[in-house]
Amino acid sequence: MADYTATAIAEGDHWVIDVPGVGTTQADSIDDLEEMALDLVVAMTHTAPEDVHISLRIV
Repeated sequence: MADYTATAIAEGDHWVIDVPGVGTTQADSIDDLEEMALDLVVAMTHTAPEDVHISLRIV
C-alpha cells in the first residue's frame, strides 16, 4: 500500500489539490477531492488504485 497526503485549497470556484512528489490537479467540488487526488496518483505513478491510500488535508 502506497500512502500519500493530498492538500486541497479552495481557489475561487474550484479546489486545487497538491500531492507532494506527484503533482497538482483540481476539482470542481469538495465531493470530488479524494477521487481527483487518487486519479492523479494513479496516473503519475502507474500504481493500481486499490494499492493507493490518500490522506486528505483541507486547508
